[in-house]
Amino acid sequence: MKTFVPFLIFILLGQLSFAQSESECLEKLDRALANREKYLAVKQNKIDSIKSRLKNAVRTEDKLDLYDKLYEEYVTLSYDSAMKYVDKAELLAEGIDNYPLHAKVKVQKAMSYATSGHFSQAVDELSKIDSSRLSDEMKEKYYAACQWTYGVWAEYSQDQTFAPVYTRKSRSYLDSLISVTPKGTPTWQYRLAEQALMFDHDFETAKTNYLRALDGLPQNTRLYAQAAFALAQTYNLLNDKANYRKWLINAAISDQMIPVKENLALQDVALLIKNTEADLERANLYLNYSLEDALEYNNRLRILEIGKKLPEIATAYQETILAKNKQLHGYIGLIAVIALILITAIVIIVVQKRKIRQRNETLSSLNEKLKIFNAQLQETNRSREQYVNLFLNLCAAYIEKFNRFQLTTVSKLKAGLYDELLRLVKVNSRPSETEMKELFFNFDTAFLRIYPDFIKAINALLQPDKALKPKNGDLLNTDLRIFALIRIGVTDSTKIATLLFYSPQTIFNKRTQVRNRAINRETFEKDLMEICPICPEQ
Repeated sequence: MKTFVPFLIFILLGQLSFAQSESECLEKLDRALANREKYLAVKQNKIDSIKSRLKNAVRTEDKLDLYDKLYEEYVTLSYDSAMKYVDKAELLAEGIDNYPLHAKVKVQKAMSYATSGHFSQAVDELSKIDSSRLSDEMKEKYYAACQWTYGVWAEYSQDQTFAPVYTRKSRSYLDSLISVTPKGTPTWQYRLAEQALMFDHDFETAKTNYLRALDGLPQNTRLYAQAAFALAQTYNLLNDKANYRKWLINAAISDQMIPVKENLALQDVALLIKNTEADLERANLYLNYSLEDALEYNNRLRILEIGKKLPEIATAYQETILAKNKQLHGYIGLIAVIALILITAIVIIVVQKRKIRQRNETLSSLNEKLKIFNAQLQETNRSREQYVNLFLNLCAAYIEKFNRFQLTTVSKLKAGLYDELLRLVKVNSRPSETEMKELFFNFDTAFLRIYPDFIKAINALLQPDKALKPKNGDLLNTDLRIFALIRIGVTDSTKIATLLFYSPQTIFNKRTQVRNRAINRETFEKDLMEICPICPEQ
């Protein structure tokens, strides 16, 4: 008994120390969130300094170097800005015979696509790269982009069909990535830990390597944020809840200090602390910050994750409200029995009702956000169905044409009519005028079904006397089709030229001519991408 009492005291003191430590960590996180604008201002000053140097840059090499620096600053801060400078670099590098340079641009585009949730586009860019022609340094960037793309695609899929395939590809590229990463560096330790955690399920080895990677790293670095978050997940798998909470909060603080808009730690901290009334408001605030970041970056994956987590916070609010209602009934019964504490009970009731009203308002706000998310998801599905239907119709038409051509070819060969067959092949080397009109009509019809106000919307971006108008009988003209393809994601002039049967230079010239007619030519194509499809309620 004598030894039991000191032991009990030791346990209680340990629990108190842990509570104080976590409270201090959350206070640090609150201070970091309060300084969000300051951290962002520091980041913006750095970006402005690079842009200032860019204005004075004359040499192509200097411009490309500054575009690269701006991409690195924007890649986890703003998808649109990162892509803007990647596109500028790609355009500037078109006339330069430098394969590693072109490969780097494609890697950067792939990373931005994958981070914002455009996974197939990211894979398309990566598939154009011949890794055997890259240096070890460039291979590291290439393998990192491949591993990241398939990793987040698996996370986004969360199914039993595609997710395992993407996970295997991610593992394969991680093995290749480790082989070209300089040994002994924090990055190398981090990637070894990733391998041990995600694929070998060796949590102790993963923990050791994450701690080695973090040793000496400043907290305001991207690698620290990634390693701290992964270490937290490792401690969670090891059922070490104290260290899980500690490192998750450290990762969230690091995300604010860098700062980045592509983050996950703050969401998990919100879910971690939502179970107590004292931290429920704080959890809601954290989740709102996360939603603000995801919307600002335009990150589909993070928006979807937050959409799944919002109901948990709403449920916590509902449970708190129910608990408070029960407590209120108890107070009313106590008033009837104990008249001496009538005034005290009335005060408590007023206070509780005020809290309930505030929580109901917050719950109503959360429900409105959920409605917006559901509407966006429904519209996304509807748009996908429209695109699939168009693709299938076009495929069916060309399969039918191919079958007819095949039958004709076989019959000519059997009959020995080789001259006629040669003439037939020459005639069919390019679609006929009728086929092109049919193709364009099908595209115009399908596109305008999804974007019925497209012509009106794009003309609103142009000077009043320079509107684009299709000819009589046509749904769209060539200029409108070019920007219709850009609106659905086909931004490469070469691809557009192939689809519309023009030369790439012609497409480039037409894009430039229309951009020059815009009210704001600098933001014209960005404004174009904000043209919306059919509203959800339609």
